[in-house]
Amino acid sequence: MPTQHEKAERFLALHGEPGILVVPNAYDVASACILADVGFKAVATTSGGCAFSLGYRDGEHMSRDAMAAVVAGIAGALDLPVSADMEAGYGTAPGAVADTVAATIDAGAVGINIEDSTKGGERALLDFDLSVERIRAARGAADVAGLPLVINGRTDVYSVGGLDDDALLQESARRANAYLEAGADCAFIIGVSDGDLIGRLAAAVGGPLNVLAGANSPPVAELETLGVKRVTLGSGLAKAALTLVKDAAEELMTQGTYTFTRDTLGQPEINRILGVRASDTN
Repeated sequence: MPTQHEKAERFLALHGEPGILVVPNAYDVASACILADVGFKAVATTSGGCAFSLGYRDGEHMSRDAMAAVVAGIAGALDLPVSADMEAGYGTAPGAVADTVAATIDAGAVGINIEDSTKGGERALLDFDLSVERIRAARGAADVAGLPLVINGRTDVYSVGGLDDDALLQESARRANAYLEAGADCAFIIGVSDGDLIGRLAAAVGGPLNVLAGANSPPVAELETLGVKRVTLGSGLAKAALTLVKDAAEELMTQGTYTFTRDTLGQPEINRILGVRASDTN
């Protein structure tokens, strides 16, 4: 098993190597192990999926410690780099973000997402200068820990909206570039799926760009051509899994049949993917 520092260096290097980096999001240890087994070079967590798996709603409804515990389980199970989705840092103040970074590093992750919109009540962007200071505080906390943590500075300009098209692009690029200058290693712009717009954003951002892919997004190969460096799925896999459970339950309830059990992973295959856990030897 590589050390945490080695994983961090590897994850950072992946952001500078040629080609696009696909980092799918796990919601528990089993899903993370499956992603590793398929062959991805790194795995991210999803705040929504992790929350759903424990019966919470997304949006910092579970505590920072509880989220860090889920991250620790995933990071401890893989020899791959793991990046943690830690929402908006569990507090508005830069000091709160620094504390969240410290908790994330303690959990074994080597990357972190930090969002720039409010949690609870009507969604709004945090003040620009404050948002920049929060990224700077995150970098400072990582430096204190001595870890080259990959900070993914996320801006929610398109999700919040309220501006015309040109203003949305300009404000997204302004925030993304400011976060990169403040110490982020990657800029994350969510809420965009149009290929032309993604290309314009990639050209306007002076560093690696992460986009959130969904059903209406261009394929990975096209995103690479457009200039995107990193692709993540957010809670997409978790929602797909929950949808399968719902569809299966409805079939069982309404038809009394079990076709959903066909072509599923068998227990020997799942056991192989999960490998030998510490609890197996106790």
